[in-house]
Amino acid sequence: MPDLVDVTTAEPEAVAAEMARRQALKVMGIASYVSRYDLPGAAPAQRQSLSPPPAPAVTQPMDAPRSKTPPNVSSQRVTPNAAPESRVVKPAGDAVQFSMLIVSAGQFLWLEQLPDGLIRQDQLALINSMASAVSGAGFEMTQQQFDWPLRGNSALGNDAESAKQALQGLIQRMAREVDARRVVAMGDCQFLPERIAQSAVSIPSTMAMLVDATHKQAAWQSLKPLKALDASE
Repeated sequence: MPDLVDVTTAEPEAVAAEMARRQALKVMGIASYVSRYDLPGAAPAQRQSLSPPPAPAVTQPMDAPRSKTPPNVSSQRVTPNAAPESRVVKPAGDAVQFSMLIVSAGQFLWLEQLPDGLIRQDQLALINSMASAVSGAGFEMTQQQFDWPLRGNSALGNDAESAKQALQGLIQRMAREVDARRVVAMGDCQFLPERIAQSAVSIPSTMAMLVDATHKQAAWQSLKPLKALDASE
């Protein structure tokens, strides 16, 4: 087995981000693997090691006289080589809270941030109509609501970066399950991961279209290229 060489020490911020990423994958049931060495023909990986904890400084006066323990001072026995206390490192950042609607309809994923955390039937009906106009009939429509922060996960930070990592893993998993071709972002999805937001098709939110029908025209102008993409494949 090849020996590891040129392994640098990871910064505390990188360690915290990696722990948050692994915890998010664990919550979603996605296995995470790390290679121990480079496989033949593979590109060399960049590995980093954890920095060892600093050794505690021990000072002892020379020729110190033996004396009894002073009153009101508790004595504590120190066990050599004791295992350090396990602590959970959370990424620094302000806590955020939001809900996201993720719909699989046709050959696309439809995402919309929910200001009040509620899904309305009118919204789902409108998404179904837009998906039918782009992909045609005969598809199965499924929905999922992503609420942040995740419940029962004290090891995962509640900041925006941790939220984006968890949301990205969920979107990628759903996209693989239905072989989705594009992501449609409806309205202002401020916590959408950057990589997904850059390639997403942006249209007005369903709530805006339900209130003002003129927004549907703007949405259709952005969705028409998807219809050509679906027909070409």
